[in-house]
Amino acid sequence: MFDQISKSVYFLVSRSFDSNITFIKSDDHHILVDTGTGLYASALDRELHDVGSSLSSITDIVLTHSHIDHIGGVIPILEACSPKIHLHRAEAEPINKGDMSNTLGDTFGADLPPLKIENILDEGSVLDFGGVKMSVFHTPGHSEGSIVLEIENTGILLTGDTLFPGGSFGRVDFPTGNPAKLVESLKRVSEMEFDVGLPGHMNAMKYNAKKSALTSYQIAKQMFRL
Repeated sequence: MFDQISKSVYFLVSRSFDSNITFIKSDDHHILVDTGTGLYASALDRELHDVGSSLSSITDIVLTHSHIDHIGGVIPILEACSPKIHLHRAEAEPINKGDMSNTLGDTFGADLPPLKIENILDEGSVLDFGGVKMSVFHTPGHSEGSIVLEIENTGILLTGDTLFPGGSFGRVDFPTGNPAKLVESLKRVSEMEFDVGLPGHMNAMKYNAKKSALTSYQIAKQMFRL
């Protein structure tokens, strides 16, 4: 079930291979940040009902990157409604040209149909959802189009697969992964001001998230000898 992080923000820890999912309700906007694989869409629909929403109510999907465990759930949502999809340019442009290779769908035996990314994000983009605004920070390393999202005036940072709790961080052995870029991205995140971190996998960093980010940066720097 969704854990309420703030008045507008709810966090769902993943099932199995799925990514975590964040739900944000703001005015007429019902937003998902990442969607899981789509294998548990019925369960997600029930859990959204518990927080006053549903798959068919989703207006926006913001993707921290386009790997199958984050983007696969877009498909059942598109069968229920027509949300606007937001993704960083480095991964949105290939998808809009029909190139789904960096989603890793083939690697994991999933056949993703072509998608249309309506809103292409860049460093510094701001997503305005009325009462909730999110700033986009480009943090390549796990993948070239990875981002973290700062929910303005809340102290909440959505860290995708860039930063995990306990000194962990995203792997770099998939296509477009890059250890040096990941270390640089972790350094950047560790220097940001935030209290709560909502990662793409593992549990929420509800306390001392900035300290956790610094630990992840230091461990990655040592591991990759950078």
